[in-house]
Amino acid sequence: AGKALSKLESFAQNGKANCEHKLLLLQAEMKSFLGENDDSFGKYESAIAVAGENNFIHEQAIANERTGDFFVRNGDSRASQYYGKSNTLYLQWGAQCKADHLCKNLPF
Repeated sequence: AGKALSKLESFAQNGKANCEHKLLLLQAEMKSFLGENDDSFGKYESAIAVAGENNFIHEQAIANERTGDFFVRNGDSRASQYYGKSNTLYLQWGAQCKADHLCKNLPF
C-alpha cells in the first residue's frame, strides 16, 4: 500500500482533479487499518467531497460505500446514511446492478 500511496501522491501533484479523491480515499483506508479512526473519518469525508466537486459520481459512490464499511466495522449507526448515499449515486451513474447489490447485501 505504501508504493500505491507514493504513486498516487505523485499523480495528484500533476493531475489534482483526477487523483486527489483517490489519494484521500487510500489515506482513509490506511488510517482505518492502523486504527486512526478520527483521522480516517476526515479523509473519507474529504474523498467524498473532492470526488463530488470534480464530478466523479462513481468514485463518490465508492467513497460513500467505503465510509459505510468503516462505520460498520466501528459499530456506528451512521453506516446506513453512507450506504444510502452510495446507492443513490450508483443509480445516478447508471449502475443499477451495483445499487441492487447494495440493497441486498448491506445494512441500510
